[in-house]
Amino acid sequence: MLRLFVGLEIPASMIDALEHVRGGVEGARWQRDDQLHLTLAFIGEIPNKQLGEIVDTLSQIRFEPFDMAIKGVGCFGKPKKPKSLWAGIENKRPVAHLHEKITHALMQIGLDMETRKFTPHITLARFKRGTDARIGDWLSTNDCLTSSPETVSNFTLFSSQLTSESAHYAVEAQFGGFPVS
Repeated sequence: MLRLFVGLEIPASMIDALEHVRGGVEGARWQRDDQLHLTLAFIGEIPNKQLGEIVDTLSQIRFEPFDMAIKGVGCFGKPKKPKSLWAGIENKRPVAHLHEKITHALMQIGLDMETRKFTPHITLARFKRGTDARIGDWLSTNDCLTSSPETVSNFTLFSSQLTSESAHYAVEAQFGGFPVS
């Protein structure tokens, strides 16, 4: 079995912009540079034999390359019991459009895809379930986080291996953003 998701790799300049905000919250498990990404679609566990069909399906997706920049921070969960801390994205519309294309294509081959509202973000830290944390100061201090825009011209199919300490991601395939004709 493979555990898969589709995402955007984060360019080095954006990782640099995130460096100074990854810290200062007790109980947070901060993501390493190699773990930073923007998830476009979580596929979940699939039989190894289905990988080829997923790669073929994703390779047919076309989109116009677009600029993406970081803007602001937030949390999932309640501020006193957060699940994760994240950096937001300024230009959400093209990211959301690419998410919709990917999700639709994967549903067409019979995969069950999440239907909850898509919020483009880069996860910066995770918390163990039920952790009490004080994140109010972190949120207000880092709310003005920004980065320079970077052009997104491809997306990536990742596999994920969960360990007791963290997740390890591997690139399974990359797909170019060819202009829609």
